[in-house]
Amino acid sequence: MNRLLVLIGLCLLIQPQAVLGAEKNHPATPENQECIECHADQEKTWFNGKHGLMNVKCIVCHGAMDKSFTASPGLAACRGCHADEVAQAMKAKGKKEKSCFSCHDNHALTLKGGPASPYHAKGGK
Repeated sequence: MNRLLVLIGLCLLIQPQAVLGAEKNHPATPENQECIECHADQEKTWFNGKHGLMNVKCIVCHGAMDKSFTASPGLAACRGCHADEVAQAMKAKGKKEKSCFSCHDNHALTLKGGPASPYHAKGGK
């Protein structure tokens, strides 16, 4: 359990928010406002999934609600904990824009179209 907590902590520290890039600014919100106040459905889906159960917060993928905010996180958001998978995705042929969300649901991160993934089963080929 301690190793797991250390791994989660390292993922959060290694993941610089600047890497996420600014896609567009988040609308201004009060400083103490929580994401769930406007995004209850997304947060429920997220926190019922593996990443939410590991206490990965919205800010890890989306950045802060300032200039570092991005509505659609790129692969860099996943690299801190999933370096091998990101490297595989970068090598994938036929896709111009590389993204985990081409195949995975945005907040549940389950595979679109079912549990079998030919991409992962074939080692990313």
